[in-house]
Amino acid sequence: MVILVIILFIITIVIICRWYLSYVYSSLYWCWDNGNEEKRIFIDTENISFPENFLWGTAAASYQCEGPGDKASVASNWSEWEPAGIKRGQRCGMAIDHYHRYKEDIQLMRTLGCNAYRFSLAWDKIEPIEGQYDKDVLAHYHDELKELHRQSIIPMITFHHFVHPLWFEQRSAFVNSSNIEIFVRFVIDMFREFEDECYMWCTINEPEVYVSGGYFTGIFPPGHKSQANEASLVLQHFLQAHIEIYDNIKRIARQPEKHSIGIVKDIFQFDPWNPLNPLDIYASHILDYAMNGCILDFFRTGYLKWTMPGSIHRTYVNARAPYTNDFIGLNYYSHFLVRFNLFKKPPFEILHHQDNSGSSLMTDMAYPLYPEGLYRACIRLKNELPRIPIYITENGIADRYDDRRHLFLRRYLYALSRAINEAHCDIRGYFYWSLIDNFEWAEGYDMKFGLYNVDLQTQERTLRDGSKYFQYVIQKYREKYEKKNL
Repeated sequence: MVILVIILFIITIVIICRWYLSYVYSSLYWCWDNGNEEKRIFIDTENISFPENFLWGTAAASYQCEGPGDKASVASNWSEWEPAGIKRGQRCGMAIDHYHRYKEDIQLMRTLGCNAYRFSLAWDKIEPIEGQYDKDVLAHYHDELKELHRQSIIPMITFHHFVHPLWFEQRSAFVNSSNIEIFVRFVIDMFREFEDECYMWCTINEPEVYVSGGYFTGIFPPGHKSQANEASLVLQHFLQAHIEIYDNIKRIARQPEKHSIGIVKDIFQFDPWNPLNPLDIYASHILDYAMNGCILDFFRTGYLKWTMPGSIHRTYVNARAPYTNDFIGLNYYSHFLVRFNLFKKPPFEILHHQDNSGSSLMTDMAYPLYPEGLYRACIRLKNELPRIPIYITENGIADRYDDRRHLFLRRYLYALSRAINEAHCDIRGYFYWSLIDNFEWAEGYDMKFGLYNVDLQTQERTLRDGSKYFQYVIQKYREKYEKKNL
């Protein structure tokens, strides 16, 4: 009798575990058509719709695409990081010479049908010497903004996208709390300079990625590894700077209600490798909270609590935080699977299923296509930061052979449409990363994210076949609403 009870108990546990795994995987992974979208047995990726006033754009960062401009290269934290910190010893160099070719590139945006463009101001070029602004560089950005408006493209400016002048880095950058004032001063001056030409502003791009790359993995400057205490301090200072920027701009703007200001938050979900393993669950929770949850909590409650085993627990309180985002910029690419490993330091590893099909179809970066995650991230923002509109400020794929880009676009735009229409997320725009291949930070020029391929020798731009679906969707919905309004 006892043996029978034990057997029944084991069978019950197995059934419950199988049911739980089925439930978990059905919520994490949708049933795609194994790469053959034309079948449409499970999901019709053509079943999408977007709001009438939706912004369709591309995104870029000045350092990655501009090149040095008309003058000698200026020194920045990233120029000093090259070539030792870049794969195969590459240098950014001329990049794709967007500084001189911006008119051509803006025309490429118009050809796609885009009506918005997100880009960053090059602090290193604008202020190569502390306190001295380069008037020629400022004039260049005035010209670029003028051309965007001439082509009916709405600009969205980012103030800090990983790069700052070398003199700022030599002052310990955002590790030093006294430097917050310097950064805020620069931002306020730039707002005054371009106040009449731009109405959408991103304060800081992906503060947690800057922190992780610079103070945990060491793949970004300053290249410190496993410095959790420094990392949490830099994160706190970024959040302080964001609040000061928001409040100052709203105070000095001639028409503050016209200007929308937000931070840009990258979300990579950290999911347990084995949903039944409590150690995997614990490790994924710790990482997700450090990289995502603590920042979202701060903007919801005004209370930052950063924790990581083996480091100090940092807290910071600012009651203004919940009122300092007119929108949230969401950068989304994929997710990570976390497995606890006691023999690693720190005691976890990031993994991915390697069958290279279905939910594990890999990009050229070390992560898979995961459009379900875009849907999940939008819902998370809706739930944790209710009533704050969302812009997808980055989303793209590294695809050297252009054999997955069409699937990426179909699936991620489907997930985006579903978040808007099914989950009722207030998403107001989508910016693909990026218009043209560019210098992808530590990866150099190896990763091909561009809708357009670029020959770095001739600077010739060519639209990739896999990008044409993006063009098709934009033009389809813009034409639909244009006809409606006739």
